[in-house]
Amino acid sequence: MNKILLINRLNPQDYTEKKKKVCFVIGGMNIPKVEDRLVEILSNTDILRLDDILYKYNGVELNITTQQIPIVTRLLTKNNIDIYSIFEVYNPEI
Repeated sequence: MNKILLINRLNPQDYTEKKKKVCFVIGGMNIPKVEDRLVEILSNTDILRLDDILYKYNGVELNITTQQIPIVTRLLTKNNIDIYSIFEVYNPEI
């Protein structure tokens, strides 16, 4: 398995409305109960549209602004979802 991951540096001072693909690595995504709870939480929030969410084998990729990252993080941790990493995947066009 390739263990190299290129990421973009997140800038906490980015207050633009430009959405980025931000990945949240979630613990227990292989457990149906955890995955079902994640789907329920994200689909019932008013800050995300369904087309902003892409579920992956190890977490979820969200199309969000930089300033929405702490909001989503609080939402997930409040609901006992374990987050192991948050990053924006490298995009050479940026």
